[in-house]
Amino acid sequence: MSTALEIVKSYHQAFESKNIEKVKNLIHDDFSFNGPCMQFDNAESFLEKMTECGFKAQHKVVKTIATDDQVVVIFDWICEEPVQANIRMCECFQVRDGKIQSAELFFDSAKFPSMEHVSN
Repeated sequence: MSTALEIVKSYHQAFESKNIEKVKNLIHDDFSFNGPCMQFDNAESFLEKMTECGFKAQHKVVKTIATDDQVVVIFDWICEEPVQANIRMCECFQVRDGKIQSAELFFDSAKFPSMEHVSN
């Protein structure tokens, strides 16, 4: 059985590689997400929005704090496309039964890149 920390690491890796199916397998159906720009109360809505996300980005972990079922990750979110940005973020995870039950993301939303000048 994977630890909460291993599950969260797999989750971030799946996002970086845009492996939405793997993300789906790592979160509960009743997964909830709360962040400065978005909130979701189920996995389906969250995954739908993440599928539409056009960012090419990576997570550079600064610090991780983990207990049996909670993980806090402080990281630099480094976006390469379609805009460039480097934003310090903190995400708090609750893991239950080997899957992520909830995630709460904190960052300065004023630093989030504007997409208004990016063409599709």
